[in-house]
Amino acid sequence: MKKCLLLLSIVLLSFLNVAQTDFAPRGSFKVELGLPNNSTNNAFRELMQGLVVVTPSYQHTLDNTLSFGAGLRYSYFNVNQFKNNAGISGGMHTTGAFGKIGREKFYGNFGVDYGVRIGYTMNFSTTNAIQDSLGGPYISDGGFVEPTLGLSLMASEKSSFRLALSYAFHAFVFKPEHIGLDEFSGLNPDNLDVLTTYFTIGFGYSYYF
Repeated sequence: MKKCLLLLSIVLLSFLNVAQTDFAPRGSFKVELGLPNNSTNNAFRELMQGLVVVTPSYQHTLDNTLSFGAGLRYSYFNVNQFKNNAGISGGMHTTGAFGKIGREKFYGNFGVDYGVRIGYTMNFSTTNAIQDSLGGPYISDGGFVEPTLGLSLMASEKSSFRLALSYAFHAFVFKPEHIGLDEFSGLNPDNLDVLTTYFTIGFGYSYYF
């Protein structure tokens, strides 16, 4: 009886080991869609609302789980019309490109993908005040660094869905001219001259080649 139980245990363990074989990704196309939440810079947090961040990219993962990627980035922040008394409407488009280094590893059907994106963006502010004064968008630029974390679940042998978390540090400082104002009134000046940062939570999809 003991021998039968031992044999049955070995068979079950072998089956579970095969069923939980770790997926080893190589090349993959990824796209993430998220909602940005403003963090630092008092004026940016009070006057702007994050609506969307879209990040398509390609990533290659080596046998040792080290991964390298590159992609594009688009985000849009809308002016909060309820928190400005100057009748400002419109928003700021941010477009850019990035490279990424990190690690990607699966444990059965569950995967962890973390790393850092480093890139450069162009910011196009298109508010009614800027249109009246400049006749076109106000353009600024700057680099950014963005730590990321993705928690993935395999949907098939070729695809997975993920919870995507990131925190972006942009080199530009949000100024009144970004929305067409002469100055920020009623805001604490001690928290204005700081980098623009925001936390993004969203969902992603990966297709594996």
